[in-house]
Amino acid sequence: MENLNLEVIEPRMLVLTGEKSFEEMKELAWNKKTAAFGGIKNLLSRPKAEDISIIHAEKQYKPFWHIVCSSNFEYRRMTDFLVQINDPAVQKVIIFNEEMEIDKTRNVKLHGIEHCLESSTKEIFIDAYAENEEDFSRYLSMEKREISQTEELNTGDNIVVPVKMKAAYIVRKLLSDMMKPIDADEVLDETVRIEILDLYFRPIYAFEYSWLPKNKQNVLEFDGITGEFYSGKVLREKMAEIFTEETLFEIGGEVAGTLIPGASIPVKILQESRKRKSNSK
Repeated sequence: MENLNLEVIEPRMLVLTGEKSFEEMKELAWNKKTAAFGGIKNLLSRPKAEDISIIHAEKQYKPFWHIVCSSNFEYRRMTDFLVQINDPAVQKVIIFNEEMEIDKTRNVKLHGIEHCLESSTKEIFIDAYAENEEDFSRYLSMEKREISQTEELNTGDNIVVPVKMKAAYIVRKLLSDMMKPIDADEVLDETVRIEILDLYFRPIYAFEYSWLPKNKQNVLEFDGITGEFYSGKVLREKMAEIFTEETLFEIGGEVAGTLIPGASIPVKILQESRKRKSNSK
C-alpha cells in the first residue's frame, strides 16, 4: 500500500442554532419536574409537584463528531478463464490465431487480466465526550453556524463540554474497518477520502431538582433544539479543553503512520488550513 493516497476535506466546527430561550426551557423544566423522580423504585407514590424545586440550572454545549469516509481501490490481476466446449465434435479451438488446447474435461483455458474497482463509504457519529457511538443524524438538517474557536461559545455562564476524542482516533477506527488486503498484481489507485469531518456542539439545558421531604436530588437534561429530556448531570463550572483546535483536527501524521509505518503519504495538513482560516478573519 505504498501508493496509498489519503485525502482529507477541511474540517468544520459547527454549533446548532435556533434553540429555545432559557426562560422557555425553564418553564418546560418546571412542568416536567415530577418526571425527575419518576424512575425511582420502591416508592409508594410519585412526589407532589409542590414538594419539588429547581435548585440549579445551566446551559451546556455538548460535542459530537460526524465523519464520513470513502475508499476507492482500482487494480489489475492476472487470471485464468475456463471456457466449456459442449459440442463433442469440436476438436480444436482457435482464438486470435492461436490454437488452444481442449483438456480432458472439455475446457479451454484462457489467460487474461481482470480490471477491478472497489468502492465503499462509511458514516459514523460519536459522542465526543462520552466516547460512544450514538445516532445524531437528526441534527444534520437543523440550522447551524460555523465557528473557529470554542471560546465563541464559552461566554457568560455557558459551559462548553470538552472533546475527549480526537479526529485521528475515529478516522483510524473507520479506516481499519474499511481497509482490507487486495489480491492484485498491479495497483492503479488506492485512495481513501475523508469527505466529512465535522465537530458539532449542541445546546443542552441541565436542571437540578430537589425533592425536599425525601432530601433527594436529581438532574434532567433538556435538548435546547428538540425539547427532549432525559436523566443527566450538572457540571456547575466551566471545564478546561483537553486538546487545542489544531491537535483536535490533526489527521495526517497519526493516521498515515498507523496505516503504513514510516511511509510518506500525501495528506492535507489540517492544522495549517485552520490557521490560515483563522488568520483570514
